Amino acid sequence: MIGISHSTEKRAIIDIGSNTVRLVVYNGPPRAPVVVLNEKVNARLGRDLSKTGTISDKAMRTALSALERFAGVLRLLKVGNVECVATAAARDASNGPEFLEAVRSFGLSPRLLSGEEEARASAAGVISAFPHARGVAADLGGGSLELVEIGGAEGGEVIGGGITLPFGTLRLPDIRAAGPEALANAMRAGLTEKTWDKGRGLPLYIVGGSWRALALQAMRVLEWPVDDPHGFELPAEDALRLARQFAKGKPGDPDPRISNARLTTLPDAAALLVQLITCLAPSHLVFSSWGLREGLLHMQLPARIRQESPMLASVAGFALGARISFDDAVRVADWTAPVCRDEPQDGEVRHAATLLALATMRTEPNLRTEEALTWALRKRWIGLDMHGRAMMAMTVFANTGLTEIPSEFLRLADRADLDRAIGWGLAVRLCRRLTACAEAGLAAASLAIRDGKLVLTLDALARPLFSSSNNKDLKALAEWLKLEAVVETDEGALAAS
Repeated sequence: MIGISHSTEKRAIIDIGSNTVRLVVYNGPPRAPVVVLNEKVNARLGRDLSKTGTISDKAMRTALSALERFAGVLRLLKVGNVECVATAAARDASNGPEFLEAVRSFGLSPRLLSGEEEARASAAGVISAFPHARGVAADLGGGSLELVEIGGAEGGEVIGGGITLPFGTLRLPDIRAAGPEALANAMRAGLTEKTWDKGRGLPLYIVGGSWRALALQAMRVLEWPVDDPHGFELPAEDALRLARQFAKGKPGDPDPRISNARLTTLPDAAALLVQLITCLAPSHLVFSSWGLREGLLHMQLPARIRQESPMLASVAGFALGARISFDDAVRVADWTAPVCRDEPQDGEVRHAATLLALATMRTEPNLRTEEALTWALRKRWIGLDMHGRAMMAMTVFANTGLTEIPSEFLRLADRADLDRAIGWGLAVRLCRRLTACAEAGLAAASLAIRDGKLVLTLDALARPLFSSSNNKDLKALAEWLKLEAVVETDEGALAAS
């Protein structure tokens, strides 16, 4: 199995966009960075760009004030790894060079991204979250829309350079004001000019704050049990129906997490999504909270770290806070593997579930079930789909002795998947309560399935560890797997009593 790298180094991205200017500071596992500071200012650098061709004085002052503060914060935090990039507004404005020169006066080194570079960085962010992604990444910003194809033999590779279209949220109101067909005509013309015909019948990965707001509202309308829009999927026909509804300014009761600024852009973002789905004809939509900034971080990583599992890195970083090491969890996962009956689609979910199950045992006992539900439905996990969320949470539940499946989980995964996860959790429960997860204890006992029996083998060191509670754990696992429980020692085999 690929190991997981950890780091205490702080890394920062300053993203000078057409709508917002943002500073994000990260640390934690390089493959699944954790946000420790996130500040943004709605400078709206691109607001008047289509009319005047310049960044307005007011917008420039707002942005520069924020950037001066960001530079000061980074000095206070002693962040040495800082990447500062500027996108469409600074790229297209006639006074963009003047603006960037002012940014340099704060000790920052802004890099002006071309449209192609912006598209590729956004796609790298999608790939960093969904390593085997295949389809098209679409990133909607304030000044532009970037499209780039993702694929390759195993997925997860940027193909070609990508394209930029002038359909940012700050420009959409003027386009739509020209009439009901104006946006449709502009989208078709833009794609034709760029000779873009990619993505038909493949997933469309959706990036950008306004589209995340659309995902949140769709989740509210559908009464979706998960709070986080990252990894939320919609069939294309459902997405088209909801987008048409939202484009008419009829989103329903708004999700309270959507800011007023995002709510204002929701009809325009929805109208653009209608045209994108109509023109590209994707199979389904996948919403990604990772985009340009995370892509820039991902592109900094050495190849060996890029190959790590973002899901395992994400969960391992979280478990480390509970002083559960990745290596300890791997030993427990290996110990339980002979009875876990993994399916190919499970991938590394069982290892992640084992990590989280062990971490749960370091929390307050009265809160464990509630926390497991919260972690499953509300916490952001990178690289973990909805089916994986439910399986991981069900493993945690079973590790505490609970096998009843919450109704919310049945919307995320099939019962067969959840039943398999219960087996994982019951196996982890037996392992940790028998061996204390100590390396010597794990080596002194083993589990196997032989001739319709669940066999626990104990050597001389493990025999004194086996208690009546362990016997109950063994029988519970055997009953779940529909097997007979047997304990073997060097003195012979005994049926569990």
